[in-house]
Amino acid sequence: PSCLPHAAPALRATTSSAPTHMSAAPLSRREALALGTAASVGWLAAPKSVMAAAPAAKEAEEEDELEFTKLKNGEGLEVAVIEEGEKGIKAKIGDLVAIRFKCTYNGVVIDDCFKTPNAYYYRVGSESVIRGLDLAVQNMKVGDRWALKIPASLAFGEKGVKPSPGKPRIPGGATLDYEVFFEIYPGFEDDLLEVTGGDSA
Repeated sequence: PSCLPHAAPALRATTSSAPTHMSAAPLSRREALALGTAASVGWLAAPKSVMAAAPAAKEAEEEDELEFTKLKNGEGLEVAVIEEGEKGIKAKIGDLVAIRFKCTYNGVVIDDCFKTPNAYYYRVGSESVIRGLDLAVQNMKVGDRWALKIPASLAFGEKGVKPSPGKPRIPGGATLDYEVFFEIYPGFEDDLLEVTGGDSA
């Protein structure tokens, strides 16, 4: 498909059908400028609009593809699997884990550990993170990447959170969107070796 306006091919057809000798009436300066301007706009404007629309369309498509379900015994937490990780055990209360997460509210990024040099370390069940995130981690395995919809009852309740430098206010009753990646289960393999003496049988 052509990016040129529809008027341009018609104008070319009119001029090409004229005799080739010098008596053919040339385009006026106004017509020539109009044709050149229209062609430039067609070539420049169309690619920009396509490029601008592509990322938005891709993001909308990815979001539509996610199927959220309520986590069993998750107190209303909704999860969608983005990527499945390794086959292994789940972290238990008190275990040290390392995760990366991104929190957004109404499309505004609240926190993003995917951009930090190191993952976020915490002990499961220690209340170092909001309950909704902790419940998700308790059901994940290393390498799992999930999308979460965390209701206010598992986040900041009806009080919300006041704004702080670089972070917007989270109103009471807000449902938060999270993406969480279970990156590392520190010490698990070493602990397993100590118990089994290095024997996998």
